[in-house]
Amino acid sequence: MKDYGNSVALFASLGCMVLLIVSMSFAKNDEKPKNDKAGAEIVLNDDDTSKSGTTTTAAATTSVYADIDSTNTTTVTGVSGDMSQTSVTTTTAPVFIGPYSKEALADMTTTVSVDAAILHEIYPEQLSILGDSIASGFGAYEVLTNPYDFATGNLASWSINDYTFEYEGTSGTYKDVLAASQPGYIYISMGMNDVNMVTSDQYVENYRQIITDVQTACPESNIIVASITPIASSSSFAANSTIVKFNEKLQALVEEFGSANIRYFDAHSILIDSASGALASENDGGDGIHLSYSAYYSIIENLYTIFDEMPVPAAILDEVNEVSSSVTETVTEESTGESTDESDADSNS
Repeated sequence: MKDYGNSVALFASLGCMVLLIVSMSFAKNDEKPKNDKAGAEIVLNDDDTSKSGTTTTAAATTSVYADIDSTNTTTVTGVSGDMSQTSVTTTTAPVFIGPYSKEALADMTTTVSVDAAILHEIYPEQLSILGDSIASGFGAYEVLTNPYDFATGNLASWSINDYTFEYEGTSGTYKDVLAASQPGYIYISMGMNDVNMVTSDQYVENYRQIITDVQTACPESNIIVASITPIASSSSFAANSTIVKFNEKLQALVEEFGSANIRYFDAHSILIDSASGALASENDGGDGIHLSYSAYYSIIENLYTIFDEMPVPAAILDEVNEVSSSVTETVTEESTGESTDESDADSNS
């Protein structure tokens, strides 16, 4: 009986050791990556994740990072005027494509590769302008000629819901036309009609609701919130110091959202005379308040730099793929033509 008891104890000890080894093996495996490819952090557009601020890591069976060269020198096309001949150098880090909905993630089957040259062709076609008479200058000067122009005179943050717009048969508030159009980029610019009507705090609260509404209407679009532009020193319409105060609070508001898809754009600094802090003469449209033709191209040029740093919105992926295919076909045709020419030259020699 004594020997039998020792045998049982021995087997029990061996069993414990086996369980311990198995447990350690599982723990070690949990520390290993689930696959050889790195996961990509993507914010999902469902109500639960957006409210909690949590993120979900998706297995990168499909690459969701854009392969953008660190430096790209391109000729901007697709906008009218002098900018079509302007060479722009941009420096960008790789950015993720998104945010995607769960359904969009499920549909992804191929790697997406986007470079600045392709994006610069798409920006003017996918840029919506929402705002006041200063914002309407993009369309008035034909700097942008697309159906996403939702800007009009006298509009302000406190009165924006009083205005209606049109988009391909849809008529309604800015929320209605944005929901119908789904542009890739939305540039919001208003405030000149606020600085003399509401406090800076009320302006910010009005703007908070506007940004939230735009986000709800176009969850897959990038939103750019522009500062109020400066006025000329000769104008008595408002004080530039007041405009600066409003802009500081607006920038703080945008930063509160903490989203890579919502950016503050300091148009004010681009347009001022550095010596006086007022609207530079070359950017003055003639009344000391509105902007000149060239001012809008200065804004566009600087805006593209901001776009290059932002996530590529899922709303424009179809157009990205279309332009990419067109570029590939053109390069292929040119390469084939050059090879044919070389072959003919060799045969003639």
